[in-house]
Amino acid sequence: VVVVGIDGGGLDDLFGLTVMGREKGSKRWLSWSRAWVQSDVLENRPEIAPMLRDLEAAGELVIFDLQPDDDAGESFVQDFAEAADIVADLNDAGLLPEKAAVGLDAAGVATLVDALIDRGLTDDQLAAIPQGYRLMGAIQAGERKLKDRTWRPANQALMVWCVGNAKAEQKGNAVLITKETAGKAKIDPLMAAFNAVQLMSRNPE
Repeated sequence: VVVVGIDGGGLDDLFGLTVMGREKGSKRWLSWSRAWVQSDVLENRPEIAPMLRDLEAAGELVIFDLQPDDDAGESFVQDFAEAADIVADLNDAGLLPEKAAVGLDAAGVATLVDALIDRGLTDDQLAAIPQGYRLMGAIQAGERKLKDRTWRPANQALMVWCVGNAKAEQKGNAVLITKETAGKAKIDPLMAAFNAVQLMSRNPE
């Protein structure tokens, strides 16, 4: 079985997707991630532009230009369209569960939801993942499974960079994952991974 976590912030952020599967037999979690970024970010954040170019060359990041929608028919921005295509391929292959297959941050995803529905996903397959302190269960489950090697992420520079940009903050009894440095520190693919962990922790069939 496979689930998908998606997270994206504002125009200055990455748009991140993580595909997480449960391996037959061993039941280990395997994951792979991809991100998209608008070309403006390279101009606005020149200090991270070389890193973004390297990630693009590695095939882990897509740099694109945001174009206005002048068409009367279906037209989705490149990041939403390509992410929705990946999810649709998984769904067509019969790998996604019938419920709670794609975990999304509930904020600002209406266009992405439209793209997914247009590609055959159902409302039941889309799940809003609470953020902030309510993501602590996924954070704790993820770190435990990373340590005992029952979650094995793909060896990707994208995720190494994003994890390095993240900071764990203790807020009362809760642990929050935030950016180490505002602006240039990007963690969206990591948050997408936690969204996927939240769904896989439900033991989907």
